[in-house]
Amino acid sequence: MARRREALRVALVGVNAPGYRSLATAYLKAAVAAEPRLDAALMRLDFDASVDPWWIAYRLLALDPAPDVVAMPVMCWTARQVYEIVRVLKQARPELIVILGGPEVGPIAEEVLSAQPAVDAVVRGEGEVTLPELLVALDRGGDPCAVPGVSARDHGEVVSGPDREAVSDLDSIPSPFLDTPWVPSDGSAYIETYRGCPHRCSYCFEGKGSTRIRSFSWERIAADVAAVASVPGLRAYSFIDPVFNLTPDRLSRLADICEPYARNGIRLHTIEVDIERIDDVAARELVRAGVASVETGPQSVGAAALSECRRSFDADRFTAGVEACKRAGIAVECDLIVGLPGDTVDDVVRGLEFVTSVDPAVLQVSTLHVLPGTDLWARAGELGLVFDPEPPHELIATRDIGYADLRRLEVHGVALGAQLRAANR
Repeated sequence: MARRREALRVALVGVNAPGYRSLATAYLKAAVAAEPRLDAALMRLDFDASVDPWWIAYRLLALDPAPDVVAMPVMCWTARQVYEIVRVLKQARPELIVILGGPEVGPIAEEVLSAQPAVDAVVRGEGEVTLPELLVALDRGGDPCAVPGVSARDHGEVVSGPDREAVSDLDSIPSPFLDTPWVPSDGSAYIETYRGCPHRCSYCFEGKGSTRIRSFSWERIAADVAAVASVPGLRAYSFIDPVFNLTPDRLSRLADICEPYARNGIRLHTIEVDIERIDDVAARELVRAGVASVETGPQSVGAAALSECRRSFDADRFTAGVEACKRAGIAVECDLIVGLPGDTVDDVVRGLEFVTSVDPAVLQVSTLHVLPGTDLWARAGELGLVFDPEPPHELIATRDIGYADLRRLEVHGVALGAQLRAANR
């Protein structure tokens, strides 16, 4: 692509759960806007996942001026829709450059490029540095395949550039709330305070293979919270941190930051916590931060599955944590995963019985999705996991639970969840 005289027109497109907006595209827009080597006209669009892919393609093709580049983050549950969108886009406008990124495509970038001819490049890992560099290369006639963290086509061949190190100084990433203001809608505003995860659960890609915690500075966190919580009409927001109560000191400092807004009635909804580390003191800190509801495991109570998935579980501490939250007026959502390797039908039933015994406000039962980049993806054959190779990669059978029993357990779990919701109304 030759160097352009006019601004490169870039559309950053998110396909989201209904009512939500993409935090990823907000980060990317702020990062691309801050790239001094690039003259870019940026458009950011959000669509509900319930919208027909052809209609989304129409909306993008009808933009005036038309974009030169469409960049989209991809999750397992949006991938099929995204692939259909870009297929239509590419057939209608072959010169359009399509870039994908996100957890569904990054770990299997070369496979995605081989299977999806409409995709020109895949960003592997964090995109806030990689995407601007890729756009500069495209704008100036450089080699996209040489950009660290990028896999792309070179004369029909799929080629990957070197891996890119994760961003060490998160404050160097422009804020989506401050530098290029993004106004979040009520109840769908999300903030992150760190990246990485202290756990190494084999079914999860949250930590992206690393337990190293990289945190934004407290000044940056406070500024982002202030920007979000000060939006007129906003009554609730949340954090996407894998563990909100990472340490007692961190929880206390977050409560200090959030408390002024909590006093004005702004609540934190459905943050993820390690429930076994919550006592009455920690619960009071959650209340001080404005927490209305928390989400937690146990995911499984089966010893074999817990060992295989590198998770711990203490029934007494789990129960005590739930009770501490309930005493503080915090609603608890408990999650169980059906089909973890090592679990039997009896293990799943025991898990359902245990969770209902602690009487959470919500019981969420989901079937395992074998996600790219996870340990279970890499070891599926060894572990006897049979799953759909197409996204969202839902489980079909395990060594211990067949297809029919998986479906019966799903139905049983959904029924129990409905009973709990009805009882807590």
